[in-house]
Amino acid sequence: MTEQSIKLFLDMDNVLVDTLPVLNRAATTHRQRPDTIPGIFRDLPPISGVLAAIPELAKSYDLYILSTAPWNNPSAWQDKLLWIQQYFGAGDTNYFYKKVIMTHDKGLVRGASGILLDDRPYHGASAWDDPQHGSFWIQYGYDSRLTWSQDLVPMLEHLAYDTQRLGSLSQAIQQAATNYQLHGDHAAFTKENWE
Repeated sequence: MTEQSIKLFLDMDNVLVDTLPVLNRAATTHRQRPDTIPGIFRDLPPISGVLAAIPELAKSYDLYILSTAPWNNPSAWQDKLLWIQQYFGAGDTNYFYKKVIMTHDKGLVRGASGILLDDRPYHGASAWDDPQHGSFWIQYGYDSRLTWSQDLVPMLEHLAYDTQRLGSLSQAIQQAATNYQLHGDHAAFTKENWE
C-alpha cells in the first residue's frame, strides 16, 4: 500500500462473512427477524477465499470495513468486531485495525472516495456509485465472476494498476465495466422475505 492507495471499503455480511445462509435457516425456526437474535453474528464462517484475498488486496489498497448491524440487536455490533479480531487479529497488524465503520447509512462515508464492495444496494451502498464524489460501488457476486474464489481479486488488482496508469479511478472503473457487470439496478434488487 502506498500513500496514494485507493480506499477499498468492504461490507461484512455476504462479502467477508457467510451470513445469509445462517439467517435464512434461522428465519424458518424463529418468529422474530433472524438478524435480531442475540449472538447470531458471532460464529459465522468467512466467505470462501476471503482470508487469502485480504493480504493480497492490502498490497494495493487502503482497506476498511464499512458495515451495518441491526439497531435492535446490540450484540451484533460487538459480535462483528469480535469476528474481525478472530480472523484478522486483535492488534495493529490487523488489516482493519481501527478502520471499522458501522453505520446505517453507508452513503455518509462516500465523501472519502474510493470503492465500496457490498452485496446489497441498500443502507446507502448504491449511493457510492457517484463519480462526482470519486466513489464507486461494486456489487459482490452480481457478476458471478466477481467473487473471492473467481475473478474478484485479479479484477481489483488490475483496477488499482489501471488507476495508477491512467491517473483516474473513474477511468479505470469504466474500463473494468467493459469486462464485468459491476452492479445491478438497485431498484430491481430482491430482498429476502424476512428483511
